[in-house]
Amino acid sequence: MRRLVTLIFLLFSILSFGQLKPGFNTNEAKHTMAMCNSYNFIKQFNSDQTIIPNGYNLSYTSDVMSMDNKFQVYENGKIGVINYRGSTDSVISWVENCYSAMIPANGTITIDGEATEYAFAKEETAAVHAGYGLTIVVLSDVLKAQIKALNSKGIYHIIITGHSQGGALATMTRAYLENLPKGELSSKNVYKTYAYAQPMSGNKEFAIEYDERFSDGGTSYSIINPQDPIPNLPFNYEEETLITKDKIKGWLFGDDEFKPKDLGKDAFIRLFERGIKSYVKNSNTLVNKILGLKFGKIEMPEFVSDINYFPTGNLKEIEPFEYPKIELDVSDLTEEELKDLPQDEDGNWYKQEPKFFQHSPYNYYVAMLKKWDRSSFENLELFYLDSDL
Repeated sequence: MRRLVTLIFLLFSILSFGQLKPGFNTNEAKHTMAMCNSYNFIKQFNSDQTIIPNGYNLSYTSDVMSMDNKFQVYENGKIGVINYRGSTDSVISWVENCYSAMIPANGTITIDGEATEYAFAKEETAAVHAGYGLTIVVLSDVLKAQIKALNSKGIYHIIITGHSQGGALATMTRAYLENLPKGELSSKNVYKTYAYAQPMSGNKEFAIEYDERFSDGGTSYSIINPQDPIPNLPFNYEEETLITKDKIKGWLFGDDEFKPKDLGKDAFIRLFERGIKSYVKNSNTLVNKILGLKFGKIEMPEFVSDINYFPTGNLKEIEPFEYPKIELDVSDLTEEELKDLPQDEDGNWYKQEPKFFQHSPYNYYVAMLKKWDRSSFENLELFYLDSDL
């Protein structure tokens, strides 16, 4: 009898190995957040070897596509991971965020004469972020080819992840793949989503359907720092001057300096404010024309008269990030420069926390280890990246 029980246990273990199960898995979360830091580490240290978890092998890195977007594919046994890059410092990447008018969740996008049908939901009144929707359509052929490549290796359980803009694209990719026509990809495919610090990507109807189909069943998670402003936003723009055709042209052609941090400064505005609707439609019409310079003529579905974005994903919160005390030599600073700097009782001056510190992907990783893997947290060699300070 004991041998039979042991045999059944071993058989169950074999069948379960390499399969995604519903529910929040702290190992899956910390591993995918580590992978989200790959792009950051390669940029800063020319290597991501110190951040990628053991057992995960990079099998594919896409070219730069759409609006400065990239994704990686990792493999770990019978598990695949699709990892999206977040926003970059390039103009076109921020144009993607700003292209925030909603389009129907079902429709057709025509790029340079080639029409592509898409579906992100079944509900007729669901609508999604135009910039993120356009990007998924542009990436769709390469994305499906990579999923088929995973399938050819016997990998059908796939995690989709990303930080910031990459998190929104992860959510949109999940919605896109789950709404493909029957037979376009293998019915064996099982997906799970971990989105970090993601901006919102659709209206209430989209969010309700997405959560009912995926989040409520424990296969889609949104991990946020409550002091990070990005998850509360559908887009960013300069409040004083808004976005003009000449301004975007100047950025694109190098006539004007583009500073993404300045673009976000004091300009995070929820789209629930009176009078924004007309701005969104008008500014996005201009953005659509600007994107034509890159892609050729773009024919988008008519913008939906809805600006009420809603969050998606089973919410998990981590602790806000504590900014370290960094003492400053202020001998050369003016009174105007000193007025916003922190000062202690002894008269020492300290560096002000940067605007995007609470959004840093590495800080997300450290905070997650602190919450769900204390041992790994205590053994970290780096608690902060110099670039975030």
